[in-house]
Amino acid sequence: MRDKKLSVVFLGVIAVIAVGIVFKIASSVIMPMVIALLFSFILYPLIMAMEKIKIPKIVGIIIILSVMIGAFYLVVILLYKSVTTFTLHLPWYIEQLKEIYKDFTQKIVANFSITTADFFLEYDWGKLVRSSLIAFSNSITRFAGYSFIIFILILFLFLEYSVFKNKLTEAFPKAKREIIIVITRITKDVGKYLAVKAFVSAVTGIFTWLILFIIGLDFAAIWGLMAFFLNFIPVVGSTFVVICIILQSIVQFYPSIGMIFLVASSMTALQMSFGSIIDPKLQGDRLNLSITIIIFSLAFWGWLWGPVGALLAVPITIAIKTICLSIPFLKPIGVMMGTGFHPKKIRIKIKKSCSNKDEAHG
Repeated sequence: MRDKKLSVVFLGVIAVIAVGIVFKIASSVIMPMVIALLFSFILYPLIMAMEKIKIPKIVGIIIILSVMIGAFYLVVILLYKSVTTFTLHLPWYIEQLKEIYKDFTQKIVANFSITTADFFLEYDWGKLVRSSLIAFSNSITRFAGYSFIIFILILFLFLEYSVFKNKLTEAFPKAKREIIIVITRITKDVGKYLAVKAFVSAVTGIFTWLILFIIGLDFAAIWGLMAFFLNFIPVVGSTFVVICIILQSIVQFYPSIGMIFLVASSMTALQMSFGSIIDPKLQGDRLNLSITIIIFSLAFWGWLWGPVGALLAVPITIAIKTICLSIPFLKPIGVMMGTGFHPKKIRIKIKKSCSNKDEAHG
């Protein structure tokens, strides 16, 4: 019996490694499918809501897809204009960065009598930045290519949802109920998480753009967009955005320490308010994922699919945890993936223990 369990565990490890290799090799095919599936989790409830107010399903699908395509077009235009504007401002930023370096090295020489090399001033930073912009533009082009496939997949997923239960009934007549329960749980958990995350990220992005626009920081719109997307990456994403914004404020506003402090304090307060207070309150106990599991998930999916993998890491992990909790053999894995803290259960235990004490005293 023990040997059988060990063999099953080893087979599971081998299966996970094999699936990881397949996901890595076939990322260009699998990644758009996963993105389309996650978008369908968020958007299909809107189509169902439209049906309730007598809007035909096909009309609702057309409305949702039209809004998505319009939003995608606006994002691409914004990114293109931002890259073009940054290219025009690039010489000024490089000169400003060199001036900051000169001031900093002169203070070091004056205070500590240390000789500094001029490698920083002699290096062609413009070439490095231009090559990075070209790589960024190529990634946008690839994403635009993926987007067409994603929209087509979302369309077919929307059309398939209504007949999906009938297919399950015919394909798995005995296990239909269990499969539907698992799929419903995954759809509900992932869909609610993404809906709340999208709302919080959108508000964070809007406030980021508004605050930076009022302060006068360049590229406020692009930073708002970055704050929206990277807010889907827990801990790492928001921290990365704040650090990048502060670095740009140092280059742009130097030597005005007050303006730099204003940008740093406002962005830190904004991200902490939404990331540490509002987001957890809206999510409630829905996420229930160990922070260690989240970090490992970000590292794994980021290695597998790059930045897109990091964005998808938490929703995929929620789906895996839900599947594990729904299958008795895998339930211990699902429990280990959670935080291990259930306030409601603890309160029930406390109440029971108190009532037992009262009975004993009575």
